[in-house]
Amino acid sequence: MRAKVIVKSLIINSSLKKALLIRRQDDDEEGGGTWESAGGKVEENESLEEAIIREIREETGITVSPERLLYASLGEINGEKHIFIVYLCTTNETKAVLSAEHTDFRWVDKEECKSLLIDGIAEDYLKFGVYDTEW
Repeated sequence: MRAKVIVKSLIINSSLKKALLIRRQDDDEEGGGTWESAGGKVEENESLEEAIIREIREETGITVSPERLLYASLGEINGEKHIFIVYLCTTNETKAVLSAEHTDFRWVDKEECKSLLIDGIAEDYLKFGVYDTEW
């Protein structure tokens, strides 16, 4: 089996006690109009931590510190297998400057996060105890 490696994040601002979610463009092939956490593909010769820092910076303009691995899961996007490596990241920043891939951002508490996330991300957050993490 061949699979692409994707790094994703749970970005926590501890002073807000909230996590950052970003909304994909409505016309995006991969989950258009849905809320997600920041992240993306790992580039060749890049560590997982380097990839998550770069992807978050590219998508939100925010600088983070990867704290620890939350979980890994196997999923499918447009018929292709993907391995998702999800990191707990922290930041003191509150203002995001979004890439062209996204239209909005929100700092959310656990209940709002549960109401905005759908499908695989929502299932994984429950399955892997993400909501048990202190925000």
